Amino acid sequence: MKIFSNFDTKFKERILQEKLARYTQESLFIIHRSRYYFILRVIIPLFILFWIALAAYIFLWQHDWMKYARYPLAIVWILIVWFRPVHKLLKYFYDFTIVDPHGITTYKQKGILKNSLKQIPANRIRSIWMERNSFLENIFWYGSIVILTDFTENMKIGSEDDESPSAICLTYVDNPYATKSKITDICFD
Repeated sequence: MKIFSNFDTKFKERILQEKLARYTQESLFIIHRSRYYFILRVIIPLFILFWIALAAYIFLWQHDWMKYARYPLAIVWILIVWFRPVHKLLKYFYDFTIVDPHGITTYKQKGILKNSLKQIPANRIRSIWMERNSFLENIFWYGSIVILTDFTENMKIGSEDDESPSAICLTYVDNPYATKSKITDICFD
C-alpha cells in the first residue's frame, strides 16, 4: 500500500524481486532488525506508556476541576508521547538491508514522510566491523555492524539515523558475527 510517495509498504518486495531477477537466492542476504528491537524499543515502551496513560486517566476522571483539560491532554498524549514507539515500529517493519555480490543496498524508513536509500558497491567496501557493547547484546546475541567504504576526511559515524554517505550502520542485528561473515562471503568472493 502506498500512503505517500516515500512510504510504500511493498517497497521491500519490489526491490527483492529486482534483485532475484539478477541474482540467485543463495547469493542474496537480507538483514532485518532483531526481534529484540521490537521487544525493547516497541513493546516495553508501549506497555509503560499504556500504564502511565491509565494512571493519568484515573486521576483526571476523579477530579471534576480537570474536566476541561481531559481532552486536550489526551490529544497531546496521542500526538506527542505515542509518536516515538510508533516511529520505532515503522523502523522495525520497514528497515532492511540487501547484500548481493555487487554491493549493499540499505533502506531506512525514518518516519512516514522521510526515508533514505543507500547503495554501496562491493568494490568500495574497505572495512566491516561488529560491536556488542551492552549486557543485553551479549546475552541475546544481537549487536551492530558498521560497514565503511572509501574513507573521507570528515567522515562521521553517529547513530543509525545520522550516518555519513561512506558508512552504513546496522543496529539490532541478530548474531552479528555470522552476519558479518555472510556479508564478507557474498561481497568479496
